[in-house]
Amino acid sequence: MKRQLLCYHDPIERAGHWIHLGNTVLLVLSGFQIHWPEFNVFGSMNNARWVHFVDMYLFVFIGVFHIYQFFASGKWSQAGPTPRNMSGLGNSLRYYLFLTDEKLHLHKYNPLQIITYLLLFVLSAVMVLVGFALYWPLRLYWLVELFGGIMTARQIHFLIAWLFVSFTLVHIYLVLMQPLARTRAMITGCYWQSVDETGHVVEESGA
Repeated sequence: MKRQLLCYHDPIERAGHWIHLGNTVLLVLSGFQIHWPEFNVFGSMNNARWVHFVDMYLFVFIGVFHIYQFFASGKWSQAGPTPRNMSGLGNSLRYYLFLTDEKLHLHKYNPLQIITYLLLFVLSAVMVLVGFALYWPLRLYWLVELFGGIMTARQIHFLIAWLFVSFTLVHIYLVLMQPLARTRAMITGCYWQSVDETGHVVEESGA
């Protein structure tokens, strides 16, 4: 039996993950209070708007930094939608549709993860543009018109917020369904993996 140490998440990636989590939670909670004033989390409406406004800029900064790191650090080779990274798409679909029990150990991210994260980037960009249009409707009137007017822009903003919430819930479910060692790796960066003579993973433990 072979035991190997797998280090998947560097310090910047781990810190970015948890900062982004806190940022998203604050954006969603403050956004809900703005939409439903009775959902009082931050006290006054001014507080909720201030939290939403500040976290909006943090959200943009995290996104820009993530894109820079994605290419500058070579992460594209692991998480980009390249033919090599998408080669196991069919097997990943069968596994997550419960058509097979065999989960292939491909690369750092499986093809479905790559597609999902790419769509999240697109949705995040739309979310930011709609948010700016709603905040400065007169100054960015052309952007408001592009999204079909104020009411339609609000509906798009609200819908994407729920898509983020839905993604987070599914993400948490999938995290809980995998070995705990992989979850701890988002804190420590690494985990141990034991593989038998046939190449099958028999045990995973924390680093």
